[in-house]
Amino acid sequence: MPETFSLRAAAFNAWALPVPIPSQQKRRRLKRLPEALAALDADIIVLQEMFDVRARRRLLRELCPPYAATRDATHTRRILGLVPSDATGGLLVLSRLPIMNSRFIPHALGPGARMDERLGRKGSMIVEIETPLGPVILLAVHLYAGTRSADARFRSKQLASLLATLDAEASRYPVVLAGDINASPTVGFPEPPGPRNPFTPEYAALEAAGFVDPLPPNPTPADRCVTWVPSRNRFAALPYQETKTDERYDYLMVRPGRAHEWAVRATRTLFDRAETQLSDHFGVLAELELIVR
Repeated sequence: MPETFSLRAAAFNAWALPVPIPSQQKRRRLKRLPEALAALDADIIVLQEMFDVRARRRLLRELCPPYAATRDATHTRRILGLVPSDATGGLLVLSRLPIMNSRFIPHALGPGARMDERLGRKGSMIVEIETPLGPVILLAVHLYAGTRSADARFRSKQLASLLATLDAEASRYPVVLAGDINASPTVGFPEPPGPRNPFTPEYAALEAAGFVDPLPPNPTPADRCVTWVPSRNRFAALPYQETKTDERYDYLMVRPGRAHEWAVRATRTLFDRAETQLSDHFGVLAELELIVR
């Protein structure tokens, strides 16, 4: 058995909402998406907001093989009985490595949740992926959106429940967390963390759970990690977008297992040039190495 294994992972919020809005240029963007994803040469691709059924089918048709998807990737439902949408809260996981098991966990929503969050039925996925060194758990996440303190409380509850489930089901395996947590590392991004600029509750919870960020929380320059960028992403700068400042919302984080640890070789943002923008988010790519202890 080898002692190391290289893994290339990508996370991207594709902004493929189930209904068209002219300013989003959805058809034009999604038509370019399969080729852009294939060019990444990633072993694992984790997409959020892939609600659009047609876009999902196109991706699966053009990327599989060499990629495989989870069993529920083609399941559908109808929003309010009318609009066709996916059945996994917009999450889509593609892997060139064998997918052994997968489970979609919808987020619990209590009183006060916004209607768009209820209709989207967002959640997380725990996916067991087989590697030459044994199983790796992929945790695909997309947390509640919004900038209010109430929105942050929703995210914290979702994350606490998810981490408890992960520990109960797969505590001994190495984990890759990929997705959109809708929170920057610190309350004031991109200023360095400190007493006057503490970690957000979401980021602090992930650190406390043993997850390691490949980058410093707020690296310099911020362009190394920033993924929500109204200053230079025309889709993030549309008038109806709630967040008007540059933030880091999208992550690839790792947690070691009992018999394995991780080394991070490189990490960078994706689709962040004017000619390659495919969403209101930029993506994230990490080159990882799994190592036997």
